[in-house]
Parts: sequence; C-alpha cells; structure tokens
Amino acid sequence: MDMIIGPVLEIAKLAWGPIGRRIGYIKNLKKNMKELDKHDLFAARDDVLDKINSNEPNGVCNKWLENVNQIEVEVNAIREEFKEDKKCLIGWCPNIYSRMKLGKRVEDIIKEMTDQSKKRLEFDGKELPDAPLEKVLLQNVESNSLTATELTLKEILMFIEDDNTKMIGVWGMGGVGKTTTMKLLNDRLEGSPSFEIVIWVTVSKAGNRRHVQNVIADRLNLSKLESDDQLKASVCKALRRKKFLLLLDDVWERIDLSDVGIPPLNQVDGCKVVLTTRSLKVCRQMKTNKDVKVETLSKDEAWNLFIKSAGDVAMTSNMTQLAEDIVKECGGLPLAINVVGSSLRNIDDDVVWRNTLRELQSPTTSENEDMEEKVFPCLRSSYELLKDDRKKKLFLYCSLYPEDYEIFINDLVEYCWLEGYIHGVRSIEDARDMGHCMVIGLVDTALLERCRGVGYVKMHDIVRDFALREAPGFFVKAGMNINHPLEEKEWLQSQKISLMKSNLCNLLERPNCSTLSTLLLQYNHELTMIPDPFFECMHSLCILDLSRTEIKSLPSSLCNLVNLRGLYLKDCHKLEELPSQVGALTQLEVLDFGGNTTIRYLPREVGKLTRLKRLIVGFQYCRCSENDGEDTKEWNMKLRVPTGIIPKLQLLEELSLYVSVGKEQWDDESMEVVVEEICRLEHLTYLDAYFPKVECLEHFLRHSKSVKATSSWFRTFRFRVGTEITDSCLSSREVQEGERCLVYNGGFGTSHAAIMETLAHCSYFHLQDHRTARKLSELGLANVNELKECWVERCEQMETLFDGDEKQEALLPNLEKLTIFNIPELRSLCDGPLLLGSLSKLRFLNLCNCENLKKVFQLGIIRQLCSLEVLIVQICSNMEEIIEIEEEEEISMSVASHTHNVISYNNDRLILPNIKIIHLRYLPELVSICRGFSNFEWPSLEDIYITECPKLKSLSFLSNGTNDIARVNGGKKNWSGKTMTSSNDFNLFSSMEGSRR
Repeated sequence: MDMIIGPVLEIAKLAWGPIGRRIGYIKNLKKNMKELDKHDLFAARDDVLDKINSNEPNGVCNKWLENVNQIEVEVNAIREEFKEDKKCLIGWCPNIYSRMKLGKRVEDIIKEMTDQSKKRLEFDGKELPDAPLEKVLLQNVESNSLTATELTLKEILMFIEDDNTKMIGVWGMGGVGKTTTMKLLNDRLEGSPSFEIVIWVTVSKAGNRRHVQNVIADRLNLSKLESDDQLKASVCKALRRKKFLLLLDDVWERIDLSDVGIPPLNQVDGCKVVLTTRSLKVCRQMKTNKDVKVETLSKDEAWNLFIKSAGDVAMTSNMTQLAEDIVKECGGLPLAINVVGSSLRNIDDDVVWRNTLRELQSPTTSENEDMEEKVFPCLRSSYELLKDDRKKKLFLYCSLYPEDYEIFINDLVEYCWLEGYIHGVRSIEDARDMGHCMVIGLVDTALLERCRGVGYVKMHDIVRDFALREAPGFFVKAGMNINHPLEEKEWLQSQKISLMKSNLCNLLERPNCSTLSTLLLQYNHELTMIPDPFFECMHSLCILDLSRTEIKSLPSSLCNLVNLRGLYLKDCHKLEELPSQVGALTQLEVLDFGGNTTIRYLPREVGKLTRLKRLIVGFQYCRCSENDGEDTKEWNMKLRVPTGIIPKLQLLEELSLYVSVGKEQWDDESMEVVVEEICRLEHLTYLDAYFPKVECLEHFLRHSKSVKATSSWFRTFRFRVGTEITDSCLSSREVQEGERCLVYNGGFGTSHAAIMETLAHCSYFHLQDHRTARKLSELGLANVNELKECWVERCEQMETLFDGDEKQEALLPNLEKLTIFNIPELRSLCDGPLLLGSLSKLRFLNLCNCENLKKVFQLGIIRQLCSLEVLIVQICSNMEEIIEIEEEEEISMSVASHTHNVISYNNDRLILPNIKIIHLRYLPELVSICRGFSNFEWPSLEDIYITECPKLKSLSFLSNGTNDIARVNGGKKNWSGKTMTSSNDFNLFSSMEGSRR
C-alpha cells in the first residue's frame, strides 16, 4: 500500500500547484482588481510628464513611458472584460475558465506595474527636470500695486544672488504681508534656472519636524511610510543631488534643519533657505545671514490696495474723505486694509462707512466683526508668543499713549518699574537695562516699531486697538478731545486712566477709584486747577503724571496717595511751590519736577521721602519788574536747596539740581554746603549739579563716595562750574541718557586739575568766558578721547585751539561737532601740524565772530578732516581765505596721491569727499577759498550759501567734480556786475540757480 499511496500523493501534490493557482486566480480576482485600481504607476507617469513639460523624453525615460502606456492599454482592456462578467449555462453559472484566465492577467499586470514603478525610481533625479512651481495666486493683492513689497522682494533676490548668503530671514508683524512677499518670490522663480527645485513649507505655530519632513517628502516624491530618522536620511540623500531653494513660511520657533534632513548649506553649492517669521529672535535662533523686515505700506500704496478691496464706490465724492480716514486708521497694514475694504465693497451707504470709521477710532467699543475675526486673531497669536508675563504687561501699557505717539523708552520703562512689572533689580539702572531688553523684544516681534529718534518706539494703530481689547481696566482717551469731566462710573471701573493730550479742562471733584494705579494727565494745557478733595479716594495710585499742565498748586488731598511711587510735574511752569503734604508720600521713589517750573526752593518735608531714588529738580529764575512794588525784593533772591535734606535721602541714585532759564542765581555759600552733602551719597549714577568754584569740584571728586564706589565714573552727568553761568544749549536743556557734560564758565589761571579729570570722561564740553587761557589745549586735551561736541565762546585771550605737537597722541579722535563763537584774538585753529588721526571724526565746524582770524585751515590740517560735512564761517571781519597753502605744500602738490580715507590733492586738484554744506556769511575780506588754487572737487556738496562776501569774485571753485547741488542761496545780486570775473562764472551760477530744489 505504501508503494502505491506514496507515488499517488506526489502526483497529487504536483497537480495541486497549477490547480491551486488557477483557483486563486478566480478566488482573488475582485481583490486584485481593487489593488489594480489603487496602483500609482499612472500617477507617477503623469508626474514624469509634468516634469519634462514640453520637452521630448529620451533614453531610459522614453522607454519607460512607452512601457507604461502599453500597460495602460492592457489595464483598460482588463477593466472592460471584468465589467462584462461572462456567464455559462445560460447565465446561471460563472464562466470559470474565463475568470481564471482574467485573474492570471490581473496578477501578471500588477507585477509588471510594480516592476515599472521600481524602474522609474532608478532614473528619477538623473534624467528628469523638476516640475515647475505651481503658480501661486496672490490673494486680493497684485504685485504691481505694492511697491514696498516689490522693494522687499528685490532685496531678498539680491541676497539670494549673493554666494555668501545661505539663509535669509523675512520678518514683520502679523498681517503685514510676509506671506504675500514669499508668494511673489515663489512666482518669480517659476521656471528659473537658478534652482533645480523650489520647496514651499507652511510651518505655522503647530508645525513640527514630521510635518516639515512630510511636506518636503511630497515635493520630492518620497515615501512617507518611513520612520522620522529614515525619512530624514531619504530627504538628505535626495537634496544632496539638487540645487534647492527651501521656503519656510510662518516659522514660530527654531527648527533644526539638519534634524529634518536638510543637508548643510555650505556643502551644497547655491542652495538657499528663506524663512518668514513674526520675530527677529527666531531669525537669530535660526542663524540667518541676512534679515529683511517687511514694512507697512506707504500712504499711496495703502490707498491703492483699499480701492481694489472696496471697489470704485470709495472714489465717489461723498465717500472719498471717509475712505481716506478709514485707510489712515488701518495704518498701512495690508491684512486690515483688505478686511475692512472687503467688508465695504460696493456699499454706497455713507452711514455704514461712517459707522466703520467710528468703530476703528474707538477700538474698546468696536463691534467690527471682520476685524475681530480676521485681524485680531493674527495679532493675538503674536501676543501669546510673549511667554513672559512682564513683557505682556509692558506691551499693554504702551496702549496708554495716544495714536502714533513716539514713546520715550526710558519713561515707559520707569512707569512699568514703578507699577511692579520689572522686579528683582537692585537699581534704576538695572531696571532700565531689563526694561530696555523687554522693549527690544517687542520690537523684534514687530509689536512695537522703532522711531527715527534714538531711544523712542511707537505702536501701530491696529496693534494699539488690539492691545486695548486685551487690557481690562484701561480707560484711554489719550489724544482725543474731551469736552467734559469723566463720569463717576468711568473712574470706578478703571485701573489705569490715560487722558494725556486730550484738551482736558476740568476734573471730577472727588472720584471714587480705589483700584486706580496709573493716572496720566500730562500735556493738558487747559488744565489749570485740581479740586482740593480730588485725591481722597486714590489710595492705590502708584503713578501720577501732571507734567506740562497749567496747574498753579497741588491740593491738600495729595497726602492720601500713600502708595504713590512716582510723581511727575515736569514743565509745570506756573507751579510755584510744593505743598508740605508731599512729606506724607513715604513710598515715593521718583519725584520729578524738572524742566521749566517757577519753584524756587525745596520744602524741608522732602527730607521725609527716604525711599527716593530719583530726584529731579528744575528751578526757574524769573526777574521781577521794578514796578512790582514789594515783589522787587525778589530781584536779588538766590535759589536755595535747604541744607540737611540731601543726607536723609541715602537711596538716591539720580539727582538733578538745575536752573532752566536765565542765569544761575544760586546762593553759592549754601551750594558749597549742598555739594558737601552730596559727597555722602553712595549710590549716585547720575548727577546734575552746580559747583560755584573749581575748588568745589576738586573737593567733590576727592571726597564723593559715589565716585569712589565705581571705577567707571557716573553713567550720566552735567557739571556746571563757575559763577554767573549764562543760558546755553548745554547748560539749560535736559540731559539725555548717557550724556556726560561739563560747562565751565569764568575760569582763570592754570589750576585745571579737576577740569582735566572731568574732561577725560566727557562727551560734551562748553567753555565760556575763560579769562586767561590762550589755548584750548591748556585745559588738558591729551587724554580726552570720549568728547563728541565742544563749544568755545567769549574767551578773550584765546589765540589758538590746539598745540601741533607731533609727540602727543592723536587729538580729540572722536570729536564730531566744534563751535567757536566770539573769540576776538583767535588767529588759527591749530598751532603747527596735527598728528594723524586728530579730529578724524569731525563732521560739523562753525566759526562765528572771530574778527582776527584770516585763514580757517592750513592745507595739512584740512587734509586730515576726512569726515567734515558742514562748514559754516560767518561774521569774521578779517577772513581772507578758507584754506591756506604754505610754500612747502605747493612744492609737494605735484607728487601727492589720492586716497579715499583723507582729503587729498593730485595734479593741482583738491578733493574734499564728504562736505555737503558750505555757508559763508558776512566775510567782507574773503577773496578766495584757496588763493592761487581753483581746482576743487566736492562730490558730496548739496547746499552752498554765500552772502555779503563782496571780494569773492569767482565761483570757479565749484566748477569741477561737483554733483548736482540741491540748493544755491545768496541771490544773483551778490554775483552780478563787478563780482563776476568772467561770463563762465555767471553761467555757472545761473545753471546752479536752476538746479535749486
């Protein structure tokens, strides 16, 4: 039996293989047909056709396409046959043979399709070009209407063309048009030979490594079924073979590109990454090579965009003014302009337009749904990006200022420090540093904008509207006209009230506002009186600013402000005294009544304010008329700081005692005692003080605990030394942050040790009425390297400014401005040659009323003034020429060379590269700019003003190497007739007159 059964089983096994396969063909037919329909071979074929576009395929690619086309014919035939579903036995039974045969064809064709898919991967990236970028349509914005956007795009393209720039950051506030700029870049590079492939990834706030990898994998036709690390390797391998441009839009935090699979850019020639973000901090984290800020639209660009969004109805006579006001409220923000414009499109009802404008102007009560739903969420996400709660509070605090207001950073930071937003600091200086960094952080996230003025920022109107929405308890009417006092409910519900610059005239008698912490009333010039019980219910008030109001006194209820930390009374020029109730403000840390006030003394109660860290006092000396009766006694009254107050204020870090207008009228004896008291203060970093004598300054420098406590001297100071200090630009204006000023008046003799020591730390110096100095350098300029501005006036014995000693170091290497006024004996600026590097940064020189000065420069000196931009010479009765050439210089002129770093001459040409403005006034003896020499080159000259110079007979010094001059002043009457030596001179002047702007 075994001999029979064994062979039978083997025969059965051999027979079952073909039979089983045939049964499988029938059994799996439907399953295989579904697999056939899902196969991506034909989609891959379409991708290949898209990539080669209109080019003829060749090589392996050509053969592969032919094979796929044949397979497609077979697949279509299979599908048709499957649909027929042939039957046998008059339709009662499936046709087994037909289904078996069809099933085999399906399995065979699936295998062939799989093989062809593998073959496609073998030549992908070698013979195929990348598919052109899909055309990205701009949403409601045409590129030719956005000049600012085009300029930004041009800047980005310039950086892309730079071989040394690998990564570019594009940043700006939400809704400003970063994505639009990126889409324009995408469009511009469509079909460009600059890159083999351009990859766009919208990262967004929720973006992560896998999301970025998947988008890139799709673009590279890579399988996304791999793990993160496997996909990273695949992406890296694919990109190493390509010259790529990666566009990352809306990046919120640092992305590790190497972790995604992006190969190092320095290892792949010509590859670039461009990213957009709301925060400059992200650009820094990503280590971008260049950063481009997307600015808001100009007025004209904003208007054009609004017209496209709102339609022609905005151009009708009854809508134009409303449309202009609405565009202004949008502040050049494209997103806001589009949203508001679209909401008004083709609506010709002016009531709707007026209501929209009202809502935009009143953001705290606005019900504009489009702004709320489309614009504010964009800004809210930027706000939420500020993870530091202190930075959020500082941001909201900025909304207390009026629209378009330039906010002085130091004032903002000081308010926030007093409010408690900045804590954990040891000094005002530390608080300023921390607050400044917080402000810069807001600038870097585009929630604040820089201003032209250094130290100022501003808040975009739409951003301010958003901030007011996010700030509970803020009542803000800053910059708006208020015709009546606030109502009781408005005081009751508020934590912070800002009515600055609101034309406020009257205040509520006794407002109930126990939670109020900030009250800003500055710049209300109609506010003359504060009701006596006004402060009775303001126990929580921390900051009170009444600066630049017309108040004459402070009410007795001031004593109720037991938690007040900052009191500001700057430029209250009618305020004559501080009440004794100021002594009750025991928590006060800042008392600032600087500027123009009529206060003549400090009340002794100030000595009770032992927590004071900043005391700014501004006295104003006002002369009284002889007809004022008893008040005539005030004529000789001296300004006084009562002794015994300063020693009690041991926490003082900043102290200023100055007279804002008129001559110093200090009681010198009492001031010497006050200076002695100031010596006992240990924490001063800023001091503005008057020293009656040089010996008094000497004593202070030797005994001041603050000077001894720091090796870097005072951060900011203004020392006024000498009696009868007259009003001047340096002695009367408020000292700016970081300035170090010395005003020295009425000096005599050679005892200048204290002056020399102070000058070594100065950035500004004003010397006036020195009685004996013959040279400015007698005061000790050898080590004065920080000086930037110098004024010298009414020094009757001064003959020259500087010694030309070649053994000394370069003289005043950082001086930028020099003004010489009323120096009757001045004969030269420098006695002898100056060492190379001296006055190398001097940009501005003004000489006035120096009656014995005949020449301004020797040629050797002016050659070193390579930075000189402005030259003013006026009322010098004996001035003969501006530049003097000595004999040895005439001989050397033929061999001198021309460099770009110094003023030079070559082949009888004198080149002054940076001079922009020349003003020559009332110089009756001026004959020439440089006698016997006329070939000057002024490539930067913009403005020349010449008047009352009757002996200056020729303008030929302007005829060579001069670009278009912006303005020529002086009038033809000064150049007609005898003052013209040739018709060429007159023609030159006429042509220059015609070029005026």
